[in-house]
This record gives sequence, C-alpha cells and structure tokens, in this order.
Amino acid sequence: MPSTASICKGALHTSALAVRRPLKAVAVALPLLAAPLQAQVLIGYLLGEKLASPSFNMGFEVGVNFASLDGPAGAARINKTVFGLFADWRFSEHLHLTGAILPFAARGATGISPIPTGDPTIDSQIQGGTMERTIGLIDFPLLLKWAPTRQTGFRVGVGPSFGLITSANDRYAATTAGGTPYVLERDIEDQLPAWDLGASVDLEWRFPMLSIGARYTHGLTDIAQAASAETVHSRTLTGTGRIYLGKRSNKRPSPPS
Repeated sequence: MPSTASICKGALHTSALAVRRPLKAVAVALPLLAAPLQAQVLIGYLLGEKLASPSFNMGFEVGVNFASLDGPAGAARINKTVFGLFADWRFSEHLHLTGAILPFAARGATGISPIPTGDPTIDSQIQGGTMERTIGLIDFPLLLKWAPTRQTGFRVGVGPSFGLITSANDRYAATTAGGTPYVLERDIEDQLPAWDLGASVDLEWRFPMLSIGARYTHGLTDIAQAASAETVHSRTLTGTGRIYLGKRSNKRPSPPS
C-alpha cells in the first residue's frame, strides 16, 4: 500500500439501510458485546470458581485469525485479532461440546486486484493498485470434541461455525491524476449476506488451566457482493490460547445412594 496523503472515507459509501439486520441488533445488545474487555476479565475472575464443575468450565479465548478469501484475484493472507468467551461441557468420558462467542473475529484478505467501483474517474486512479477487504463479524463456533484423557492432553473437534457479519470495508490504494497517493475506503456491508456459515476442524492440547489450539474454518457461504459475478468464500486458520476460569475438580460426582 502506498503512503497515505489523505483519506477519502465513504466517498462511495452507499446509504445505510433504514432497518438494520434484526439479528445484529440483538447481538449488539448482548452484555458481552457492550462491556469493555476489562469488565469481562474482572467478571471472569470473580465468578470463575462458581462456573467451574467436574463437567463444565468456561474461559477466555485469545488469538489471531490468519484469514484469506477464495475467489478474488491476488487475495493474500490478512491477520486479525480474536477475542471472546468459550464454554466446555463434558457429557461423557471422552466427548465434549465446546461453544464460543467471539465478538472480535474479523476475516478478509489483502493484495486483492481492485474491484471496479462503477465511477470511471476513481476506477482509473485505482487501476494497477491493490485492495484490502476487511469483514468484521461475531463468530459462534460449536464443536463436538473427542478427548482420549479426561483432564489434559490432546483433543480434536469438528462442527459448524456461524459468523454474523457486522461490517465490511474495501480499502483501495489509489493515485490521483497528479500522482498523489491516497487511500479510498468503501463501505460494502449492505452488499454482503448477513451470515458467513462454515465448517470447522479444531485441534487442541489441554493443560490443567489453559490450552493452546488451532481451528480451521472453511467458509460455505458465498460472501461476494450482491452484483458480483464471482463467488467468494472465506478461509480462516485461527491460532488461540484458551484460559479456563476457576479450578475444576478432578473428582467424579458420587453415584446416588
């Protein structure tokens, strides 16, 4: 990307929808999304002991999305922060159900060949440059995991991922007719579908109070712009550290007398 001489933000911004996606309004209302990160950490430490049991625990998931898009020419990896809460429920000796709410889990790609905007003047200025697409979303992965050992060690999981798209922007590296470089931002959220649904595979190594893992999510939804002739699918590798709250007892519940 060239150095930025000025920011032309929303130059091609389409008017916002009069009625926002209903599901997005519900999601924004969730306390998790409204509270600052410091409050989430404080609540976790205060309630962690009460939320842990021999079969249930929850905690924070912190990591990075190594994301790209399958479809646009020249698309290359982009790195985005991941943060949220997860919960793990063991319902049998070796099977666990893990779900997460990740309000910070953006996807996208960089290095994309510029997509025409429809404005001849601007299209001539972005020709030969690159474009970066960032898609903000709230990710809800739901994974069925198999664990050979009860408390620590290797785990593998599979399941769906539900990504609620909350924003989408294209950033063009452009040059004016006079040779001055600038960055053009274009809001395309209302041109994309509301959800990015995918299938996930998760590998994890569990320690007593934390775990490290990698999750690959293969996007199944075509998230191309409504007027686009090409298909676009997200491809995301997530590297995470999962911090469990509270100390879970190793004792199994006693059978009823």
